[in-house]
Amino acid sequence: MPFDWEADFYAATDWDRGAYVGGEDMPGHLETFIERVDVPDTVADVGCGPALVDFELAPRYPQTEFYGYDLAPSVVEANREHAAEAGLSNVHFAVDSLPDLAIDREFDLVYCMATLYFVDDVERALAELYDRVAPGGHLVFNYPNRHTRTWVREEAPAHKREAFERVARGENLLSYDAIEAVIGRRPRSYWTAVGARDETYATRRSPAVFVRKPAPA
Repeated sequence: MPFDWEADFYAATDWDRGAYVGGEDMPGHLETFIERVDVPDTVADVGCGPALVDFELAPRYPQTEFYGYDLAPSVVEANREHAAEAGLSNVHFAVDSLPDLAIDREFDLVYCMATLYFVDDVERALAELYDRVAPGGHLVFNYPNRHTRTWVREEAPAHKREAFERVARGENLLSYDAIEAVIGRRPRSYWTAVGARDETYATRRSPAVFVRKPAPA
């Protein structure tokens, strides 16, 4: 049976408001990226979970609208309550999930971290993410590759193997070439762009990349 984030994680564990890759460094990394490429009017965080990045950046960029999407209704509701308590009117949450998004709009920046590991049809999910990027905007994401699969099969703690079962079976692995084949754009290293290449989480088994969607000529 596939891992159920609502039943097996959010309803069953005492989760905290963190990020599952890069921890508390992740808001700062995205801020560095935003300052490098241009401050977006809209940001979509797909697979946002507890939405650490959104809650940290929304007060710093009050003119930017942040939209968090997650498949688990309980974490979406918890995020809405936290946003209301914090008085953050520029951060919004809804239930949605890959590989088929119901979102019917585009964003200047689409951000998807620690999510593609758990998606069945990763190529369709990638295409869906890229479709939500406005012309001239950016897609930032990380993904499982052959090194991630080796880690899951040989080193990952037992309690993580169930969640990463698709990766262990090699069903949803990507590479730079595979990404380019799906969206027609060659990815570039996000870790390098934000100065995080030497961090312990920026390893071969946890690649993070970005692409820019061309603006009309």
